[in-house]
Amino acid sequence: MVTKIYSGTSWLSKTQVGTCEDGSIYSGDGWGKTCVGSYSNGDVYSGYGWGRTLIGSYKDGSVYYGTGWGKELVGSYNNGRIYSGTGWLSKTQIGSYEGVEGGAATAALLFLLNK
Repeated sequence: MVTKIYSGTSWLSKTQVGTCEDGSIYSGDGWGKTCVGSYSNGDVYSGYGWGRTLIGSYKDGSVYYGTGWGKELVGSYNNGRIYSGTGWLSKTQIGSYEGVEGGAATAALLFLLNK
């Protein structure tokens, strides 16, 4: 299944920034899309193939930047929405998605959270 990723929050201001499909993350859409990363089993990678780098992870609606003990909770995803920050007061919607949630988490790290 293809997951479409959008920046912005309203119908007028949202712009498609990427897609995710079969564990691959693409910038853009259609014939002009470029593979920029991958995701698998809760891990998110920048790049692909042998040159990929683990940049973060996702689990149960939370998005983490970094790995191991040094990982930082940077956002979340839920019901088609992508958020930066954590908690009720500091959480801000920065984008949306249509499709699977793993794709939403990867997009948050690669496209929207600017880490």
